[in-house]
Amino acid sequence: MHTAYLRFLLVPLAAALLGACGQRIDIEVKARIDGQPAPQASVVVDHEQLGVTDAQGVFAKQVTKKAGAEIEVTVTKEMPGYRIEPWKTTFLVKLPKENQPNAYRFDADLNATRYVTLRVSDKGAPLPGAEVKAGGKEAGVTDAKGEIVYLYRQQPPRGTEFGVAKTGYGSHRATYALEPGQVIEIALNREALLAIKALTDEYGRASGVPGLAVSIDGKTVGKTDSQGEYTYTFRGEPGRKAVIALTAPGYIPAAWKTSVKLEGQVNLQRYFYPTTPKPIRIGIYRVVGNTPGVDLKDVAAQAEQSLATQLFRFPAFREVPTETLQAEIKQRKLSIERITAKGWQDTPLRATADMIVLGSVAKDGDGYLTEIKFHTAGGKVIFSEIGRARSARGIDSAVRDIVSNVIERFPFEGTVIGAEGDRYRINLGRSWRIGRGTEFTLTAPTLGERGKVAGYRETGRMEVRRGEDTSSLAEVTTLNQGAKVQIGDRVVRRSAREGEEGTTFLLTAKGGVGAEVNPLAGANVYLNGEWKGATGSNGQAEIPLKLGRSYALMLYRHGYQQFTGKISAAKSGEPHEFVLEANNALFKVDSEPSAATVYLDDEQMGKTPLAGGKLVTLGFHSLRLTYGEDYRDFFEVMEFAKKEEDRTGERRIVLQKDLLKIGERARQKGDVEGAIKAYASAGRDHPDYAEAHRRLGDIYLDEKEDYDRAIAEFEAVLALPENEQLIHKQFAVTFTNLGHAYCEKGNRLANTDRDAASQLYAKAIKALQTAKQNTRFFPKDEYDEAVHDTYYYTALSYHKLYLLTKQPAVMNSASLAWREYFDFFPKKLESSPAFADAREAARRYREQIREP
Repeated sequence: MHTAYLRFLLVPLAAALLGACGQRIDIEVKARIDGQPAPQASVVVDHEQLGVTDAQGVFAKQVTKKAGAEIEVTVTKEMPGYRIEPWKTTFLVKLPKENQPNAYRFDADLNATRYVTLRVSDKGAPLPGAEVKAGGKEAGVTDAKGEIVYLYRQQPPRGTEFGVAKTGYGSHRATYALEPGQVIEIALNREALLAIKALTDEYGRASGVPGLAVSIDGKTVGKTDSQGEYTYTFRGEPGRKAVIALTAPGYIPAAWKTSVKLEGQVNLQRYFYPTTPKPIRIGIYRVVGNTPGVDLKDVAAQAEQSLATQLFRFPAFREVPTETLQAEIKQRKLSIERITAKGWQDTPLRATADMIVLGSVAKDGDGYLTEIKFHTAGGKVIFSEIGRARSARGIDSAVRDIVSNVIERFPFEGTVIGAEGDRYRINLGRSWRIGRGTEFTLTAPTLGERGKVAGYRETGRMEVRRGEDTSSLAEVTTLNQGAKVQIGDRVVRRSAREGEEGTTFLLTAKGGVGAEVNPLAGANVYLNGEWKGATGSNGQAEIPLKLGRSYALMLYRHGYQQFTGKISAAKSGEPHEFVLEANNALFKVDSEPSAATVYLDDEQMGKTPLAGGKLVTLGFHSLRLTYGEDYRDFFEVMEFAKKEEDRTGERRIVLQKDLLKIGERARQKGDVEGAIKAYASAGRDHPDYAEAHRRLGDIYLDEKEDYDRAIAEFEAVLALPENEQLIHKQFAVTFTNLGHAYCEKGNRLANTDRDAASQLYAKAIKALQTAKQNTRFFPKDEYDEAVHDTYYYTALSYHKLYLLTKQPAVMNSASLAWREYFDFFPKKLESSPAFADAREAARRYREQIREP
């Protein structure tokens, strides 16, 4: 009994003694880098180096460690061209089990980063500050030694493209097969980049002038492109001076030159002004009624139709269709009040219209009054005319008289384009109703930097002696002291009676809604039926007249009752004040959901429901409701023509979900299916239908590669009349995407259904040709990419069509299209790897066919 007990006592005692004295354990380490054995890797156990791995990356050794001890194992390795992070782990030594080895095995996967060094130089000297891109992404800049270390995990199968650039040097771009530790020598050569932009200014809108010949030191080097741009790379010794000249026939100046130092980036811009007058682009927004309780809808529509018929027979005016103008204003969410008061010079609408015409019809005891006002993009009323008809049957005749007076008195602007003896040729002639006796105010331009006209100052007057079809000869009748007539001076037609009176009276107009009476801007002043001006923002205007003479006065402002009476002034500057009674409508509005904030002409009116209503003057007003969250703002230019406008109950405004916001949010989160669901839920009645389905088409094209669905979405968007006619200019690029989708679908069918593929390529060409004719409307933030894709897929579609049909005419078209692709390749995309690959592919395609 005691013997057995002693035996069992000795077992834990032996274990304790073994733990105290240590035990032998086997340690085995397998080191790997990217799955491959890592030989000569150093193995350290508890800070003691035990050895290195063999050729198979294996290290094995028996060591003595105490049971229960925590052991640290570290594996390190050094290799040229690699930065390898140490691998570490810890383990506890356990008591050995009977008849089992006490072994510990570890797989050490070393995290290795490779590197190469780029050494950039200029004629052998280190070049610091050079910007380096790898695979199109910023990698950093070279240091004082001209070096930069580039780290990478794995080399792409096709190698890595490096782009190196520094101002004043030619850029370098090449693809390298990288070897860890490699030193890549890159030499940059000094060069100057000359960027020229020729511009013109049409009614305050700048645009490029294409086709101007560019010469350097007398040698023609090229022409400005469709955007008025030309770039030239000078690879000679930097710092050389050169004379840059532009030849601009049909413009003022006809030739221009300057001297520049060719070093680094040299930017030149110059404005040129056409010698041929451009027709004024005019849109008639609407003609509306201005008498409460009287239905003038038919009379106003008749006046509007008659106005368009009469006005646009005259070649000086070019029609902007009413539908186009209204769609642009609605799309841009522009307020009519803002347009008429402040203009649209700084809005995208400036690219569509130079002037906007608003008309108003009122009924009184003597019949109908019709007023037509011309608003400029700068926010001024440049001309206004009023006419009277005793009955509705006389509206056409009254409008015809109005248009006749407009044409006879409109302040057309022309330019002095030449001198012939003591007479000067101006670029307005009989086609613009300019003839013998027509008087002009002569103004000299004040040129700012780049030759842009910053303003004009009056220098004298001229009178036409002989009118011709497209120009006239005029003589100077008065000229300010020290002034000279120069080519490029502006002339403005004077009214027959302009300036005869010599004295003025100060007119103040007031008006308002309800009991509030404030200075009234935009009230037109007529003396004896002739427009004399309009009140400014302070409600005042200085009106010319002869002292002591009695005039028939009319004040007219849409939304107010017109004032008629007699007026005379005994002294110059004599003040006269008038109050115009507002023609009001009671506006009630509710929304779904309720509690939306209501803005009228950008002024907050309260929150829905406005059941009691608010007084609003008759005419056009911009209504906006905002709710926030995932609801889009409601915006509409409303015509208030009745005593009450009720948008409550069944006519309440139903706010739509902002599907563009929801879809974009999902897309940014990587939830493509969520974005598809949001965009697809936009029905035809949704205000964002076109944009939502355009984005849906983009997803199917670029991310899903579902070309059938992409085509269906793009065609649905472009089938809308306003998009088919490019009233909404931003959809011009959709023709590019449609052509792209047709081309890709054709590629899929080229080997299985040649006829179907040929038809698809033909459809692609048709869509892309439409896009090519409207590149000026491409969005600015994606302009270069859209232009590239338009030319690329046009050429590719012709190319693939030729390979299927083998028709010589198609081959010629393909060859020309590839040439245009290279000619119009956007400069800004030359450093992009993706587009560089496309360009290389284009070169290979072009090698397959050549122009005969």
